[in-house]
Amino acid sequence: MILDSLDHRGCYAEMTELKSILDVMAEIQPDTMPQSKMIIDGDKAFINPVLLTTKPFAETKFEAHQRYADVHCIIAGIEEIIVNDLSKVTEIEAYSKENDIGFYQGESGTVCILKPGDFLVCFPQDAHRVAIAPSIPDAVIKLVGKIKMD
Repeated sequence: MILDSLDHRGCYAEMTELKSILDVMAEIQPDTMPQSKMIIDGDKAFINPVLLTTKPFAETKFEAHQRYADVHCIIAGIEEIIVNDLSKVTEIEAYSKENDIGFYQGESGTVCILKPGDFLVCFPQDAHRVAIAPSIPDAVIKLVGKIKMD
């Protein structure tokens, strides 16, 4: 897991796919939000636009991916994401290779509150519980980058 600000994206120059994604994310504002997937490097690196409304913790579940790392970046709104080691959560929906996602239950983990300009990288070992309202539901505009791990 990496939690940081786009202001520090220069620190990731050696991680070329991550740096490329962060550079693109840094240029996007709510009024320039893409309507569809942005290809950075074929299937190795791309960005999906996401619009969501955060919800109570009880209405969310952990997810994890095997083929891609996620790069969550908030453009507008505030989102809480909880991250836990995949070995510490319990599978509730089997991993789908086709969709590169499995779902899990668990209560604890590292709480990350993301505000505009923040990003969170979740690797395959990082189960992450997304779209949580830190207090009241909030409309969130975010980008989710994907970096191929295999």
